Amino acid sequence: VAIVPNNQIFNAYLVWGDRQFDLVFMGKTLPTTWLVTLDAIVSVTFLALVAIFYRWYGKHYREPDEVTKLIIGSAFSIAGTLCLFMAAATQTAGHKIGLFWPVAFHFLNSIAFAHLLPISLALFAKYAPKAINATVIGLYYLAFFAANTMVGYVGGFLEKWPTTNFWLLHAAFALGSGLCFVLFKFVAQRQLQVEQ
Repeated sequence: VAIVPNNQIFNAYLVWGDRQFDLVFMGKTLPTTWLVTLDAIVSVTFLALVAIFYRWYGKHYREPDEVTKLIIGSAFSIAGTLCLFMAAATQTAGHKIGLFWPVAFHFLNSIAFAHLLPISLALFAKYAPKAINATVIGLYYLAFFAANTMVGYVGGFLEKWPTTNFWLLHAAFALGSGLCFVLFKFVAQRQLQVEQ
């Protein structure tokens, strides 16, 4: 569920963007697919920048644990989807949405992506029993497949719901995931204290 807001980029987001975004930049109309190109560039950049940031942060302060990074990622995911909500909420009748909100979404969402996907995969690999490590990683990707199936289903709501509600649903997915990570962190810490 945590990756549904991110992966909607490849589904309903493009349909909405094609219809509603003002994609004229420096006098040229950009194809909607360039939003995916922008996302790829920004995502790869933030994967590196977030890793560099935590390397620096860890030298000066106590680096957050993996679950805290997942919580941080959820917060950025909420902020990103709220940018899309704001884009829809501030769109005036007969006008297209400027690129400010979509670009802000891509930046915030890419920071979220850098906190969620590699960290969750690392957690699966770290805590899986060695004998079934590859199987557990396979299950991780099976969950990824299930999330993408959910993206397709939820993407159908774009045609049926007000656009603001559609993006609020995605913010709710990110919020729900973040709350699950907070609960997991609380339970895991208590369990570790009991074992010690």
